[in-house]
Amino acid sequence: MEENNVSIQASETVSYDSLMKNKALNKNRADYSISQIKYFIGDIMKTTDGRNLSVLEIGFGDGARFRELSGMYQNAHFIGLEVRKEPVEKMTGLGYDCRLVETEMFDSFFNSGEKFDIIYGYGVLHHMSDPYKSLESLIKLLKPGGIVVFFGEHHKYDLLSHTNAIVKRNWVYEKNALMVKRKCFKKLFKQYTADYRIEYDNNGFVICFKRFNKLYCKLKMQRVPLWNCMTVFAKIN
Repeated sequence: MEENNVSIQASETVSYDSLMKNKALNKNRADYSISQIKYFIGDIMKTTDGRNLSVLEIGFGDGARFRELSGMYQNAHFIGLEVRKEPVEKMTGLGYDCRLVETEMFDSFFNSGEKFDIIYGYGVLHHMSDPYKSLESLIKLLKPGGIVVFFGEHHKYDLLSHTNAIVKRNWVYEKNALMVKRKCFKKLFKQYTADYRIEYDNNGFVICFKRFNKLYCKLKMQRVPLWNCMTVFAKIN
């Protein structure tokens, strides 16, 4: 296994397990991220009915989002990647195509002919040793016209997420959020497509509380960079 953030997270279970204990909060988080993903991939799924589409989730966590989406779009083939062994064993035991990954260069993980129509993830890029190299390795796995979308990405100015990470998570890999900047995503996407979006989105802590989250959206607080996460989307030519 590479000596990078993946190996650190793979061996870290205490803080991760503690985050998974509150089922209500995690359900709210999963519901919100699912609604966001549906917003970006809904058109292609509706047009094709999911037939012959290959979909890749990076960092499926407890599997709730993966199970919901793969059940919703049953004609598509879903593959999930995760760095922790226990969730992978759980999901494969349930019959899902989920795999243990030990690298941040995802194009080297798959066979040369294995490409995807949709690649998505929630709050994982900023955990990478180099978020942009990891994202570029995923772009290389897309078919022509393929979509890549990531939500809940902490970034340089997201102070609330940084504070939460220091208190509850491992700052050794969370600190890489300080590398995440709009201009860097923009520079990367411009190499591959003109069809991309980079925008701020509700903070990961906020979306755990459904009523608070609705009020947050109503007041349009998600537009404030200082305490919000980032969503990045690109459709590759």
